[in-house]
Amino acid sequence: MSDRASIIVTMADKDLFYPKIRDGLFLAASRTYAEQYVEPLIRARYGLHQPVSNDHDAIGVNREKYEIKACKVLRRSDNRLGTKSLIERIFYENLNTVLDRIVPFADRGIANYDANVQNVKRDHFDLLIYVLLFEDCIKVFQAKSADISGGQFTGWSDKHGRYDELGKSGQFMLNRSTIEWHLEHHLIDTLTYQEAAELYEQISSEN
Repeated sequence: MSDRASIIVTMADKDLFYPKIRDGLFLAASRTYAEQYVEPLIRARYGLHQPVSNDHDAIGVNREKYEIKACKVLRRSDNRLGTKSLIERIFYENLNTVLDRIVPFADRGIANYDANVQNVKRDHFDLLIYVLLFEDCIKVFQAKSADISGGQFTGWSDKHGRYDELGKSGQFMLNRSTIEWHLEHHLIDTLTYQEAAELYEQISSEN
């Protein structure tokens, strides 16, 4: 069976299709899933338009500039140097795959994970949409550029890299200690992977 025929069969069997969409998002490389998969999903969900420059990721109906960031919520790897013998570490990689480390939303306050939203250039956008991929749902958050600062925004750091100019490219961490603050102050939406799959079908039929 060809790859395309296999995809068509999977799409017809929704019980297989939705988990495959989720797994594909988690298995994709970092830049691929964020820029090529999550950004179109967010634009379709909220009626946003393609950007007019590379400085941001979408344009709103009132010409607001949006930046879109996405993070996979993954348990920290338990295979660090010094934790096991060399051969044990190599074998352990078979049990340390991305799909073995995904975190259900119910475990957000107990699982040991770091979801780092990075390379956030606040002077390039008006609104930041940041997306967390959990095992069983997709959480969507939004913040105004003007509200993202060390004193107001939990976990914010004004520097992303050692050579960045202060305030030009920052980052913030979402983990079990900070997630509830973000849920309380900035959550705007929750998607199931079924809803995501249906949006991807819609996007694909239009292209």
